[in-house]
Amino acid sequence: MLVDFSIFFQRLSEQMRLMLIMLERVAVQRQLAAILLILLVAWLAPKLIDLALKRWERRPAEATAPDAPPPPATLRTRVIRWLRAVDFMLFPAIFLLLAQRAVHRFADNGWPYGLIDALTPIFWLLLGYRFVAGIVLAALPEQHSQRFASEVVQPTLWILVLVIARSILFSTLGIGEITLLTFSDVTINLGDLLNAAITLLMAMLAGWVARNAVNNLMVRNHAESDVANTVSNVTRYAVVSLGALIALGILGVDLGALAWIGGGLSVGLGFGLQEVFGNFVSGIVLVFERIVRPGDIIEVQGLRGAVTRVAMRATVLKTADNSEIFVPNKELMTKPVQAMTYSDRTARVALNIGVAYDSDLALAEKVLLDTLQRHPLIMAEPAPGVLITSLDPYSINFLAFGYVRDFSDSFRVKSELYQMVRDAFALHKIVIPTPRQEVTVVMPEESPAGQTNMLTRPTTAASG
Repeated sequence: MLVDFSIFFQRLSEQMRLMLIMLERVAVQRQLAAILLILLVAWLAPKLIDLALKRWERRPAEATAPDAPPPPATLRTRVIRWLRAVDFMLFPAIFLLLAQRAVHRFADNGWPYGLIDALTPIFWLLLGYRFVAGIVLAALPEQHSQRFASEVVQPTLWILVLVIARSILFSTLGIGEITLLTFSDVTINLGDLLNAAITLLMAMLAGWVARNAVNNLMVRNHAESDVANTVSNVTRYAVVSLGALIALGILGVDLGALAWIGGGLSVGLGFGLQEVFGNFVSGIVLVFERIVRPGDIIEVQGLRGAVTRVAMRATVLKTADNSEIFVPNKELMTKPVQAMTYSDRTARVALNIGVAYDSDLALAEKVLLDTLQRHPLIMAEPAPGVLITSLDPYSINFLAFGYVRDFSDSFRVKSELYQMVRDAFALHKIVIPTPRQEVTVVMPEESPAGQTNMLTRPTTAASG
């Protein structure tokens, strides 16, 4: 495939020569001088007003002490705020006003004014954009207003600007058919490029509308927030991708050849970025199958935490020490995952406690069971229980367990139960043994050879 830019540079040089010829005309020079003068005045006036507002807003030094509380909103501050909002719209408004006066003056003198008249729609759009953006920023919260402005207002403005630019290039300057480049047997001209850009921007705007419509529909049908967000984002990507394909078709690109190229690229990316694609596909499966959900407590590969977000590449866990762990989604699909709160948030609280060998085992079991039942957060059903688990060299070990309704209470309840068991054992004279070693020393005795022989024998016992 050969990309030929020679036609582009040839046409560009031709258009430059035509523009130089046009600039030699007095009518064009007169319009350009008027446009430059209007732009200078329209740019300078808001600057001067902004300097005046800053000087008016300046307060005495004693009123701006660092420890002083912020002054209440007065009539003066409100007036300044409104004047700043007007100042934001002043540049396009002054240009339109002066341009209209210039058009009337040119018409009275019989001078051509087509170039000035062709620029006015762009400044009308700029004025409308600044007006709408100011209302949006004032009416909506900051996060929503910025998102709305970037996803709706700006694409709409660019669509209208490109439509007007296309009209100017085609009708006024007549350069819409200029060839930009030749790619194999595909020829791309300036008009097709503008049409493709307009189509892509319209697809982005339609994707935003489709995403919000799908998200609102799923929320009304009581779908979970992360599922609704994922489905709506996939819908948006599908609409934008369709718009991109239509834009490529407008440029004259053969979509069949593009499919072959995409197939080759997908194979290459599959080998080079297989981990990234594996995590991406695993993230989609996790979201739709609801294997892991935000708020669940899970443990994978020795890492335990609460799921805060299931993204397309990794799942975010927040641990008990408030640190965040990013677990690749592929690990959650291919490795064993222990979920503490998958079907419900009920959790078991287990205590491992040892008593001395000479203790009353029936009494110890009864004290442990009564202690579990006395705690207000231990559930009656499933019932708590006490079991003997092992006989160690220095203690008899019990497993005492009960259930709490929420997993987040299990650590606090476990700590409180240990304290309650210690106090109950002390009340009933039940001993919790500690390991110790006893060393028995055998007194020396004479051996037949007349040598002294000493034997030391260690034994292990429990303190009672």
